Amino acid sequence: MHILLFALLAAAPAAPKAKFDASLPAPAGVNDDWIDYSADPCQDFFQFACGNWLKKNDIPADEGRWGQFSVVQYRNLDVLKATLEQAAQGKAAPGTPYADKLSDFYGSCMDEPALEKGGLAALKAELKPIDSVKDVATLSAALAKMQQRGWHWPYALRANQDAKDATLMIADVDQAGLGLPERDYYLSKDARMVEIRAQYQKYLETTFTQLGDKAAAAHAKAVLELETSLAEASMPVVDRREPSKLYHRLERQGLKTLAPSLQWDAAFTSIGLKDVTQVNITHPPFFEALEKLAHTVPAETWRAYLTSAVVQETVLALPKALRDTNFAMEKVLTGAQKDLPRWRHCVDATDHELGEALAQPFVAKTFGAEGKADTQAMVKAIEAAFEENLKTLTWMDDTTKARAREKMHEVVNKIGYPDKWRSYDALKTTRGNFFANLVAADAFNHSWKMAMIGKPVDRTLWMMTPPTVNAYYNPQMNEIVFPAGILQSPFYDRAASAPLNFGAIGLVVGHELTHGFDDEGRQFDAKGNLTQWWTDQSDAAFKQRAACVVKQYGNEVAVDDLHVNGQLTLGENVADMGGLKLAYKAMQTRGAGGSGSTEKARFSPEQQFFLGYAHAWCNKDRPEAIRMRTATNPHSPPGLRVNVPMRNFAPFAKAYSCREGDRMVSPPANRCEVW
Repeated sequence: MHILLFALLAAAPAAPKAKFDASLPAPAGVNDDWIDYSADPCQDFFQFACGNWLKKNDIPADEGRWGQFSVVQYRNLDVLKATLEQAAQGKAAPGTPYADKLSDFYGSCMDEPALEKGGLAALKAELKPIDSVKDVATLSAALAKMQQRGWHWPYALRANQDAKDATLMIADVDQAGLGLPERDYYLSKDARMVEIRAQYQKYLETTFTQLGDKAAAAHAKAVLELETSLAEASMPVVDRREPSKLYHRLERQGLKTLAPSLQWDAAFTSIGLKDVTQVNITHPPFFEALEKLAHTVPAETWRAYLTSAVVQETVLALPKALRDTNFAMEKVLTGAQKDLPRWRHCVDATDHELGEALAQPFVAKTFGAEGKADTQAMVKAIEAAFEENLKTLTWMDDTTKARAREKMHEVVNKIGYPDKWRSYDALKTTRGNFFANLVAADAFNHSWKMAMIGKPVDRTLWMMTPPTVNAYYNPQMNEIVFPAGILQSPFYDRAASAPLNFGAIGLVVGHELTHGFDDEGRQFDAKGNLTQWWTDQSDAAFKQRAACVVKQYGNEVAVDDLHVNGQLTLGENVADMGGLKLAYKAMQTRGAGGSGSTEKARFSPEQQFFLGYAHAWCNKDRPEAIRMRTATNPHSPPGLRVNVPMRNFAPFAKAYSCREGDRMVSPPANRCEVW
């Protein structure tokens, strides 16, 4: 990534409608060579802010998408890779926690000749319980074994907070078990989805053939039919955005009533949950259907289905031929032209399995106290902006405002890395067998989570590892979390002007805070309990405004003739719009004259703010990746995440001298605003 500080463009093209003076220097931190000066910011701000970046950057052959998150991720991966290579060579920095386990796991992952020699034999040993499936009783035992490994086929047994008692961890039993990304991949009649199903069946057949299955074609067809039945019984992804639809405290006895043949007592005991009775079943009809399928689907099909499941869970530890077959299916789904390099797979796997061990040297190398303090100050500024904005909302009554203010004051901010690191003492690893290491790590991490059930919630835990380039809001914890991985340029840059930082990382902070009050987060109170704390009047007013957002985004095209799912993306769209408003208000109050600003600069502080926002979303996607994300992901495409919130935000039009009738100015009758 190239950052041009205070660059002069003596021969820069004249800006449309003279919205700024291109002869003046660009402010500190502006990625000036990303900007397409031939584009009118009032017609397409994403093109204006990112047009040259889009022109100059191709999606790498091994990626389905490429953007600023990717750039930062690879920067972080380089640090992680160096750490792991040193550990694998026995040269870990003094004090590196669990250096021997990191060395074993990463070193064995990188030992491809060993995978070729022993990977298939290890897989066949793992498949022995599945090969023994001949009736419902042996099927139940095989399914329990899958859960012991942390492999969620065809259902998922997890530890989760009780949605209505956020102090307690309970067992959560959920639908799962689909090899394709989402139920619509099995049920949609769209021509592209039909083709993907055909490719998936071909993938299954090739995999079974490579394993020596003489009835590979028949088994592939039968597995697809079984997974289609599971998809038909699954709750649609949009419905899963409604927390109340996922809460059914039927306890273990209720689960036994729904699917009595699956020997739940034995399954719970095998996972170490012998005495656990507190069970939430997210979607009871799924387990009624699973009960029928256990009796009606031939044991031969169940064996083939679970075989394909184990292959998908362990493919990184298998011989290259099976990995190549798996990538061929990934190519269909994402459009990536070649597989990721082996080191990338192994770094990702180590981060996933031993994340808080690997994170400690990463944090020591990349994250300073100054970054944590600066982020904390920005969080406080945006929380103050939320409180001030709350006073101005005419659609929310005073009772609900008071409760919203109380919830905001209870939000816990976690920045950088956990205060308490996880222990990996009980994880057994060996340098010579990656298959064994992968299976052991999966089982270890699942067992660690299962041990939380029936105990008070540990509020020190993180859901992401510190090197992750992301952030999140957890409604049941009422916390916003910003890993060290994202607190880097272009999201946060100490050399940049304050308005740019408020537009980039400030937007991320405002976005996550707003999630506490989006269509899902607003249903949880200050303590994280699922309860109705809104008055009927304010509840109705919120839903009216949310419906505007659903309709507005639903009219936008994601790719070709495929529209954005406005209902699926509602929460993220509300968070984008609210985060934009909060970050801008905080910038106006505290940031416009901050570090790195200059009086005579090409862009005003307000214009810099919107550039900082847009530059964080400069991104390109392959059509296949967009289709998959549109079906499965609650985020709108990056270009729309820039343009649509700004169309609804009057300060943007003022900053760039846009007028009614410009594409970046929504007509008053179509303008949406929630927070």
